[in-house]
Amino acid sequence: MPALLLLSGPSAGLRYDVQAEATIGRSPSCEIPLPEDDQMSRRHAHFFVQDGQVHLRDLSSRNGTSVNGERIAGEVVLFPGDRVQVGKTTVLVEPPGAAALVGSIPSDASQRPVEEVLPHVGLEAALFSAGAALLGATSEAMVLRRVAEESLHALHADAAAALLGDIKGLLTAAVVGASSVEVPRDMARAALEHSEQGRSATALCSPLVASGGLPFGVLYVERSEEPFSDADGRLAAMLGRLGGEAFAAVRSRAGAHPPRVDMGGNSRPFRKVVEQARRAAASAAPVVLSGEPGTGKSLGALYIHSRSPRALGPLVRVDCRDSASLAEVLFGRSSGPGLPPVSSALLRADGGTLLLQHVEQLPRALAERLARLLARKTAPARQGGEEPVDFRLIVTTSAPLSELTARGEVDASLARQLAGLELRMPPLRERRADIPPLFELFAARGARVARKGPPVLTPESRQLLMDYEWPHNVRELELLSERLALVHAGAQLHALSLPPEIRAGSATPKPLTLQERVSRMERDAIAEALRTAGGKKIVAARMLGISRPTLDKKIEDYGLTVARRRA
Repeated sequence: MPALLLLSGPSAGLRYDVQAEATIGRSPSCEIPLPEDDQMSRRHAHFFVQDGQVHLRDLSSRNGTSVNGERIAGEVVLFPGDRVQVGKTTVLVEPPGAAALVGSIPSDASQRPVEEVLPHVGLEAALFSAGAALLGATSEAMVLRRVAEESLHALHADAAAALLGDIKGLLTAAVVGASSVEVPRDMARAALEHSEQGRSATALCSPLVASGGLPFGVLYVERSEEPFSDADGRLAAMLGRLGGEAFAAVRSRAGAHPPRVDMGGNSRPFRKVVEQARRAAASAAPVVLSGEPGTGKSLGALYIHSRSPRALGPLVRVDCRDSASLAEVLFGRSSGPGLPPVSSALLRADGGTLLLQHVEQLPRALAERLARLLARKTAPARQGGEEPVDFRLIVTTSAPLSELTARGEVDASLARQLAGLELRMPPLRERRADIPPLFELFAARGARVARKGPPVLTPESRQLLMDYEWPHNVRELELLSERLALVHAGAQLHALSLPPEIRAGSATPKPLTLQERVSRMERDAIAEALRTAGGKKIVAARMLGISRPTLDKKIEDYGLTVARRRA
């Protein structure tokens, strides 16, 4: 069926199928009514299909009708790609589509609810149920769990398991119906090494395999009351193949797993945070990362995920500031006319980690619903209802969770579900020793774009960077470093090349705490002693009354530069 696409004019973007004939004009009685086009006549032109071709006739319109820039006088034949000008509206003639809605219902047609057509018992029903469940899986862990569940029900088994690995060591990925299973070694070997099904009176073992490949796991079921039949064996083999195809499809959609990340910095406060993150990675408890904007909370979350037992699972991020689509992203959406369903973030994170950024921005109603789901360890299922999920939860906040809860910015029920480990990401002004190495890291990244060496800080510019308050923290340093690397690649970076706010220091210096005043006085005293001693650390340590190792540690903590005076 040919179609007309409106390219310009008040109704640009609309598309009309021409079944037999269609009149275009300002009148509401036209098949293509365009009342907003004031240069069009009430009944301007007539399109009609004859012998499979679209014809056009001008209806004595006031401003006429043009085809490909030429005004027509009578009837013309239109071809795909022709442009028709009627008033202010340009109409593109499209070729017939691959599918179209035509005619009326045939006389012998009938309608039945689709639920009555679908199979409910027997082999067809088992395969349909398994196929629907596996197509809806959003993670590798969910595929394995669902193929085990479908096998348990379809084969009326006592226990079922989907296991990954090789004959040297199987990794139990999903077991249902029992706390654990014991797979006979010979059955597992036949499935994994020869793609054969092993069967006894009480056990079935089929390979998990995708087309064109070798088995990467086994599907194992056991039943004590009734021996497995040949039909049961065929069904188990089909379920193993379906599970293998679904597992491969989910893995290909997910792409490469996120790389193992490192957090740069050697200052004492930052080393403490890194050690806390390592311990958090080994735990299964929720993690709350708090800190000012730009301190690296998202990087800390990725660091924890990449070192956790769930590193091979998905990392699903949800920004709670996106209020327009937050409910749909977080909890999913059921299907509608022309709208396929959307899986919830909780479902997509199954087997991995769910990262909620800026959780204090989560609206109260969504927070309460999320807390209920977390308490039940379930997620909204695409077909309705809920289904169990297993994921690690990490959230980022602008302040400690207890403080946000006390102020009413985080729902109390959600705060209870987030109770676990809390890490505070220190602002850059509290880890000044990390500023020079971070600058060099970011500048090297920017200089690679210019294919030159990174800029080299002079002592004066280095000190100015150290003294600046960095109100936007590491993110501000990263953007500045990459920008300066592009402009001053391969050259010395003098103080005059730095932005005015850095040369002038913090525009609105914050009042220093007692500890900050003591630290600044200590840093200035060490710097003065090093200058007086001409850069000789042993002499400076003697002047300060401290040991040489203590002096080295404080030089590292404060990020001081030691310049040796030439004789």
